[in-house]
Amino acid sequence: MQTRPSTSSGALEGILAEIRVLPSRTAYSTPGEFGARIVRGEGPYLVGADGTRYLDASCGSGSLIFGHGDDKIIDALHAQSRKLTIFPARHFSSEIVERYACQLLDFGPPSMWRAITFSSGSDAVEAAIKLALQHHFAAKRPQRRKILGRNASYHGNTIAGLGAGGFVARRKPYESVLAPGAKASHAHCVACEFELQAQICALECAQSVEDAILEEGPENVAAVIVEPIVGAALSAAPPDPRYLPRVWEICRHHDILLIADEVMTCFARTGRPFASMHWNVEPDIIICGKAISAGYYPLSALLVSERVVHGPLARGRYFQNGQTFACSPAGAAVGLAVLDRLADGNVAANATRMGEILRASLRKELPGEMINRVRGMGLMVGFDINTSVFKDPQALSPGYYSDRFQRAALKRGLVIYASSGSAGSEVGDHAMLLLPLTISEREVQEATVSLVAAANDLLETENK
Repeated sequence: MQTRPSTSSGALEGILAEIRVLPSRTAYSTPGEFGARIVRGEGPYLVGADGTRYLDASCGSGSLIFGHGDDKIIDALHAQSRKLTIFPARHFSSEIVERYACQLLDFGPPSMWRAITFSSGSDAVEAAIKLALQHHFAAKRPQRRKILGRNASYHGNTIAGLGAGGFVARRKPYESVLAPGAKASHAHCVACEFELQAQICALECAQSVEDAILEEGPENVAAVIVEPIVGAALSAAPPDPRYLPRVWEICRHHDILLIADEVMTCFARTGRPFASMHWNVEPDIIICGKAISAGYYPLSALLVSERVVHGPLARGRYFQNGQTFACSPAGAAVGLAVLDRLADGNVAANATRMGEILRASLRKELPGEMINRVRGMGLMVGFDINTSVFKDPQALSPGYYSDRFQRAALKRGLVIYASSGSAGSEVGDHAMLLLPLTISEREVQEATVSLVAAANDLLETENK
């Protein structure tokens, strides 16, 4: 058996000095050929050990809505950490946790009656699925255990979340243990699965939700889960404005819960507190993550509607879903500081305005033969990478060109969120820009210039 190399202080210094050529000692990532070591963040920038500054348009998958080094949030976490960080919520209550739950509910739609906090978006998705199942079990409908998702969607990295989602590449290693079942179509109008024209179609994508419900049997379906704007699987794909209201109507008709996975879209990322508010839809359960803590603490939450709270769960029962860091006082302190920053609406307004400027700049400046379908809402901005412009687009693995584009952007001092895949396939390269919501117009233009340069670099190097 091979022995792991020593990581004593002297050996560790050597590892860090050679990090560009050695694999990472974490099990999660490998620096690879780029391999820069980040030492700090400053506002919208990451700073490397060599002093190189990178404009962070990935922001922890959209978490860092105020950028790095926000003193108010850091001070709130520090102060609460000196008082209380964790307690057994089954036996006690905490004033700061209760206060945060009330303010979190006030931030959401008026139909939300209870809030529960967890420590990651994936945890919250898992909890939402469990809550939907327990809701129907307590109502004497134990056969309702199907969670209906859509093609080209992503709902976190748990087995239940992967099973509900339709992100082919991320499901692939675990396919044998994922729950089988029908999937509805996605609602990405510029890449319609039905090859129809947006806003004058008959909403076949929404009808596919009802078709999938009927295929499974409405009496067997507990919930439909959707991302109001699809993130990682389709890179900021907003639906037809009629879509989500119609899905909400379908769910109510069949007495099925609607779960809105707003892990990537919540907390003003799209210009509204929650993306579902753009279409006046009030889901039964809203999943919050990422920006809920602005990236300063592992925090997520469920907002639960009156329908669920005042149903079977109110009859002397409690939610069966224990978690060590649920109802964290430290998380609540961070969450309150975030809500305070968002209270006047200026951050959301800036997200809307800067997003419009960014999308217009990208459409004007990016090489249209390579980058197309620029889209999104607020500062959740995505685009497709047309691989047909390269010499041998079919010979390489899916995601090759989005990864190469991501590396080209890094060399130009810009961090982007690259991905790949489409409906029922790993094919289709795309990427997102998820800048801080406090970004300035100058920094938006900097991102555009860097992205255009990276696109031209990639065209040149791949077509030699």
